[in-house]
Amino acid sequence: MLVALPFAWASAQGKAKDDSTTTWTLEGNHGGYCIWYLADPDLVRKLVPDNVTLAPAGDGAGLHAMVRRFVEDEPRLSQWIPGALCLGFFDSVSTGDRVMVRAKAGKPIVVAFSYLAAKGPLGVGEAGNYLVSLMSDSRQLRDAGDNLGIDLDGIEVASRPHSEGSDPDVAIKVSGALIRWSGHPIGDGDVGMTREVSFGYGGRRKTDWLVRMEVAPGRTHPMVGALAVEENGDLATVLKASPLRAIGPEDDGGTVRLTFTNETHHR
Repeated sequence: MLVALPFAWASAQGKAKDDSTTTWTLEGNHGGYCIWYLADPDLVRKLVPDNVTLAPAGDGAGLHAMVRRFVEDEPRLSQWIPGALCLGFFDSVSTGDRVMVRAKAGKPIVVAFSYLAAKGPLGVGEAGNYLVSLMSDSRQLRDAGDNLGIDLDGIEVASRPHSEGSDPDVAIKVSGALIRWSGHPIGDGDVGMTREVSFGYGGRRKTDWLVRMEVAPGRTHPMVGALAVEENGDLATVLKASPLRAIGPEDDGGTVRLTFTNETHHR
């Protein structure tokens, strides 16, 4: 079932004054969006460490209104875990006044997140979600993450235009899952409202991170279309089993700010 939702280099130059915190600013988003789903609590355990406590939909924390209404209509799903896969397509990524990566003509920088609702994951009490994977198609950005101690996985996004008057087919290859999306935004959109999400994340060298994401779009649009999940792997299995796969809204313009705080040194 598919529904549409309204909704740096690791040098001193890339660091904030507190050397445990780094901020990346992603600018010029071209049509970013999220795919929302509910994960079977048994199947989804393969995506998270044993010491991460996931938060069921019945807890109600941070649920999108459409997901909340769906769970209210289907109480048996109250123990399922809310999850999201979000993608953004950006002109540049900078830290402070230094541009780390700039997009090539016609090829925006893809940055994506896969996360699940959780309760203070990895001991990061401020976080309301567990960041399963942070991804980009930019080798430069992945190298910057490596130097910082943050793993960025690869992701493939390809768009094939259909015949005149029809929607393009977008194929997303991530963690063994092939996700196909054919659709478009509708309406004039609304002025974008700033949204904030927090994650607990396990980085390299046994470091734990608080990742804060602030999304400030120029405008947002509801989306309509069709989504299908193909191939195998743990993520594909979880997505295929979800009774709800919702997509949207589309963010147009604006910025996304990511702040990484090394929590390992704060304990």
